[in-house]
Amino acid sequence: MGTLLIIGLGPGPTVHLTAAARTALRRSRRGLFFKTARHPAAAICLDRGIPFTPLDRLFSAPATPGDSARAAGRLLLSALERQPCVGYAVPGGPPRGELTVDYLRRRAPRRGHRLRIIPGVDCFPGSGSGSLERLERIMTALRSPGGCAWDRRQTHLSLRSCLIEEAYEVVAAIERDDPAALEEELGDLLLQVVFHSELAREQGRFDLDRVIRGLSEKLIRRHPHVFGTVRAASEAQAVGRWERIKEQERNAVGKGAIQVDPGLPALLRAYKIQQRAANLGFDWPSLDGAVAKLREEAAELQDAYRQGHPGKIEEEFGDFLFAAVNVARFLGLNPELALGKALRKFLDRFGYIASQVARENRPFDSFSLEQLDRWWEEAKNNEEKNG
Repeated sequence: MGTLLIIGLGPGPTVHLTAAARTALRRSRRGLFFKTARHPAAAICLDRGIPFTPLDRLFSAPATPGDSARAAGRLLLSALERQPCVGYAVPGGPPRGELTVDYLRRRAPRRGHRLRIIPGVDCFPGSGSGSLERLERIMTALRSPGGCAWDRRQTHLSLRSCLIEEAYEVVAAIERDDPAALEEELGDLLLQVVFHSELAREQGRFDLDRVIRGLSEKLIRRHPHVFGTVRAASEAQAVGRWERIKEQERNAVGKGAIQVDPGLPALLRAYKIQQRAANLGFDWPSLDGAVAKLREEAAELQDAYRQGHPGKIEEEFGDFLFAAVNVARFLGLNPELALGKALRKFLDRFGYIASQVARENRPFDSFSLEQLDRWWEEAKNNEEKNG
């Protein structure tokens, strides 16, 4: 398997030739091809003794652009049979729509070759590309040789915490009703999607385009009342049809089996498990049953505590939390979001206590619980006054 480097040379002046492009030109010196020798970067290669083959004759031949592109592509693939690394230097980005590059994108992986794009500077401000394509090219540049050392070191596993943090920061911006922060945080979350897609593209698994196409197809498939011939008279019917299609797509091994991603936070996973069970008819008839079950689990937890059995206490506490999640579901609440809101409220109130302690210029442990609790109530009252 060989490596085919598509080297973006930038718009013209050699000052725009990136460090990554210079490295790629040196790396592929035994199998370097220029789309045109008229680009200023070709003169740099001649000055530094880097041999290359110009392809001007192919693109100036009396043939259609498609024929010329395919001829150049076949020539490059043939060179890969003799050299482990071949470079194809292209003016500009290279832009999508450059016919030879598009040809190589399709054909090189089929022959077991790795395709690597070294973007030129026109992937940055001033590019005519669409916003998403521009972002994809920037990510490729960050991951390329000569790019950012931190970005190049990342893996799917190392980025897990970043993905979770960015999702929660989006939620926090929504709950603060802060449009400017929401705009920024949505961008940070989108970066994670682009980053993971770039990692997968480098591994030959999938790319951002496939992610987007898969999502588009799924949305159409799961909305037959919008894109098909069926009709949904209410929101409940639309959601019900979505869930039925979703269950069919999972292809559970056992009929009625519940499949939920084990990587989800426990509260959210419990919520989804209960939703799936309810869709299969296993549910309390009303909120009253869920609340009664919560009280029952609270009593069992108290009994376990009195008996002093650590294992039993943990088990009953888990049952209590699971029952509490069920109550949240009946109330139309997401327990993960509700707990997050409670945490932020606690931290705000405790922050008020800390500020009062700081004003007194004394350590925390010098105040009684009663005094700290009075400040807690003050913080609570201030919240009510401020709405």
